[in-house]
This record gives sequence, structure tokens and C-alpha cells, in this order.
Amino acid sequence: MVEARTETERATPQADREGSSRVRTCVGCGERVEIPRSGAALSVLVRLVLGPGGEVAVDAAGGGFGRGAHVHPRPSCVEKAAQRGLARAAKGKVSLLWDEASEPSGEETAASGTTSSGKLVPLDAASLSRAIMRALDRRVQGLVVAAARARKVALGADAVTGADGRGEAELIVVATDAAAGSELSAVRRAVSEGRAIAWGTKKVLATLCSAAASSKRAEGLAVVAIMDDRIAAALREAVQTASGLAAPPLEGAAASRKRHDARRPGGTGQQSSERSTPKDAGGGIDGDGARSGQDRRADG
Repeated sequence: MVEARTETERATPQADREGSSRVRTCVGCGERVEIPRSGAALSVLVRLVLGPGGEVAVDAAGGGFGRGAHVHPRPSCVEKAAQRGLARAAKGKVSLLWDEASEPSGEETAASGTTSSGKLVPLDAASLSRAIMRALDRRVQGLVVAAARARKVALGADAVTGADGRGEAELIVVATDAAAGSELSAVRRAVSEGRAIAWGTKKVLATLCSAAASSKRAEGLAVVAIMDDRIAAALREAVQTASGLAAPPLEGAAASRKRHDARRPGGTGQQSSERSTPKDAGGGIDGDGARSGQDRRADG
């Protein structure tokens, strides 16, 4: 349903491309939000596309063709949007949701940058939240592929350390199954500066970055540095937005204690049971390096 665009275009907020800010209304809570000219739009509102037959699709990149509606990426707003907000915005019945395949393959994404398999499912709060997280996860995959094709990635511990030392690492991505990668000094520094996220697995990162490597690494990639500022910003934003939907809302003191536990996505909506993430971790790396009993070699 959503028109595909290049990841370079997708990494640039629509307001930047059109030269002006826009005011949008959340169909969940009704709040009117101004999307800044140079601001990150996803973390404020996620765009949905309303189809002529009463169906809805998620436009995680923003700017896809079709009548749009917007929702805050938080459980309460998504629930209200599914219950009545989208129908009110469409001025008609909205009961179906375009849900992409739950497990898009890294190979398919690396080859084409997009996936197209999916089906229409009943619209409710759970299905809408799931579809948003899946769309954001596919966006992350597409952005990593775009960076790899542009040769704007550093692959593996040595290359990431070198890129970070030269000031070229805009964002460092650590695989969620790579304990050793999170202990690199470059990663620790990136965590303290808000330039690190945990996402995907070593196998997924290796597959997505294969366009930038002379040969695919069978053992996977533990750590990758993104060396393009726009792609890095868009990628970090997508991961953090998805993590906000991964857990139910918390109240009071429980929220302050557990708020960051869900900020460690490992693909679509995956939560971590490890210690909570410090505020400056940029969406997923524990301040102490996420130590565990796993293999601590800086593989990849």
C-alpha cells in the first residue's frame, strides 16, 4: 500500500525535503504536534496510511502516497487509535490492517531493500502495535542495507575502533547476542555519548552488511559503525521508537525504575531481561557493557 522510496530519501525527514514544518494530530489522544523542520519525526508521531476500503497500513518512513493519519508511538495512543481514532479520521469504518510478514529475511532485505509479503488482519490495539514495530524493524534493516551499499559502514571490532578514533562513527550498532562487542572501548564511549544501540543478531547484521564486505562472514558481525549522519539518526530513532511500544505503560515509581528495561530491542519488539539502560545509552546498551557468561571474544 505504501509507495517505496530510496533509503536515502527515507532517512531525511519529510519536513526537511519540503522546507517547512507541519502540524499533525495524533488520532489517539488528539494532541496537535508540530513536526520541526530539522526534527526527528518518528519519535513524535508515526504515520499511517488509510486505504479506500477501510484498511490501514504503517508508513514508518513517512511520506508514502495515500491519505495519512498519525499516532504517538506509545501504547495508550495506539489503543485509542485502533478503537475509534482511525475510524474518526477516515470518517468511516476502519477494520482491517495491512500486516507485513512477521519475520522478513535478512537475505531478502539485503537483496532488494524492501519486503512485500503480508496480509490483511483485523485491526485492534495489539495488531496495530505489532504492525508498527514490524514496520520500524524493516526500516532499520533497510537503513543498514543503504549504509552498507554506500560504503558508509565499518564492520567488526577493529574497523569500528578505527572509525570511532577518527570521529567517523556516527552510530555504533551492537548485536544483541554479542557480549564481547559491547565491551569494546569504542562501544563504551559511544554509550556514554548516546551513539550506541543494540539491535539484531550477529547473523542478521552480517547478512545486511554483506554488500560492503568482500565475503559474507559466516560467524556473523558483533558490531557495526554507521558513518552517515542522516542514516544514523534515522536508524537510532526507529529503534528507540519501536522500543517505546514494546512494553505496557508503567505508572509512578515503577516507571522510573523500569522505563529503560525495554530500550534494548533485538529486532521486532524484543525486550531485554538484563539491567536497565542508562539515559545516555541511546537506546539499548547497558552502561556496564552488558556483561554475561557468553563468549567474550570481540568476534566480527
